[in-house]
Amino acid sequence: MNREKLFGAVILVGFIALIALLPLIDNTESTSAYQRYVSHRIGPFDTLTTFMGYTESEEEFTYFADIVFNRLDELHIYYDIFNAYEGINNLYTVNANAGIAPVAVSQDIIDLLLAAREAYELTNGITNVTLGPVLRIWHEYRAYGIANPNYAALPSIESLTAAAELADISHLIIDEAAGTVFLEIPGMSLDVGSIAKGFAAGLVIEAAEEAGMENMLISAGGHIVAMGAPLGRETWAAGISNPFQNEPGQPAFGDTVNLSGGSVSTSSDNLRFFTVDGQSFGHIIDPTTLHPAEQFIQVTVMHADSWMADVLSTALFILPPEKGYALAEQAGAHAMWIDADGTRTDIGLYLTD
Repeated sequence: MNREKLFGAVILVGFIALIALLPLIDNTESTSAYQRYVSHRIGPFDTLTTFMGYTESEEEFTYFADIVFNRLDELHIYYDIFNAYEGINNLYTVNANAGIAPVAVSQDIIDLLLAAREAYELTNGITNVTLGPVLRIWHEYRAYGIANPNYAALPSIESLTAAAELADISHLIIDEAAGTVFLEIPGMSLDVGSIAKGFAAGLVIEAAEEAGMENMLISAGGHIVAMGAPLGRETWAAGISNPFQNEPGQPAFGDTVNLSGGSVSTSSDNLRFFTVDGQSFGHIIDPTTLHPAEQFIQVTVMHADSWMADVLSTALFILPPEKGYALAEQAGAHAMWIDADGTRTDIGLYLTD
C-alpha cells in the first residue's frame, strides 16, 4: 500500500462516507412533509463535520444545525489542549497550571474527564488521558518529519520513558463539588484525543434532541452518531472506508454498517503518520511500548454510547487480538479489525452486503 498517496485521500473520508449515505437514504419514496437536509462544517476538532437530518422546512433544519455547530464550537474550545482563549478556562489552561493550582472549569470538562477515568479503568490503562507528555513528543517528531521528510527521526526511548513517568492518572484530581481540575505533578499534561471527539458528538446530538429534533446523524471524521432513522428506512447505512482504497481495483468502502441510534467510530493508522527510513509510524501510541501500535491498520467499533465507541476504537487498535475481543464483549460493543494483509475479523457489526 502506498501510504503517501493514501494520506491525501483519507483526509476526506468523513465527507465521502456521508456522500455514500445519501443514495442509501433516498431510495425509498415518502409522502411525508419531512425532507432531508445536510450541512457541512470544517473546523471543530480539526475535521470535517456533517450534520444530516429530517425536518419540515429548510428554515427549521437551519435552526437545529445552528444549535449543533454552535455547541460543537463551544466544546472544541473547552477540549483544546493547544490554544488558550481569552476569558475561558479550557484543557490548555489545566495543562498550563500543572503542579501550580486547581483550575475552575465547565461541567463539560468535568464530565469528559470523569468519562476518561472510567475509560482508563475499563481498558486497564490502554486509554490514558494523562499520557500527554508522551503524545506531545510524538506529535512534535511527526510534525517535523512531515515538514522535513529527509530529516525525519524517531524520539529516543529515554525521552519517552521519562515523559511516561508523568502519565499517572491518580494525580489527576477532579473536584466535582468545587468544579475544578488539578494536575498535581509539574510537567503533567492531558491529551484527550482518544475520547474528546466521541464525547463531544454525543453531547451535540443530545442538544439537538433536547431542542426537538428526532431523526438525525452527525459525522465527524471517522466518528458517526445517529438518532432515529431516515424516512422510509429502519436504520441509517454508513460506509466504512476501505484502508486499501488507493490500490488498483479497490473500492472506497470496504463495508456498510446499519446504525439505528448509537455510534460507529473508526481508528486507523493511515490518517496521521510520518515516515522514517521508509517505515511509516502512525499516531496511535501504545502506552506499554511508548511507540505507535502496529498490529492493525483499521478498527471500527459500534456502541450505544458515542464516547465509548471512540475510546474502544482506540483501545482495540492497540490491544492484541485476544484481549481486544474480550474487551469488546465486556463493553457490549460490536467491532471489526483489519490487518495489514486485509484480513477482516468482526464481532456482530451488523455488516450488510
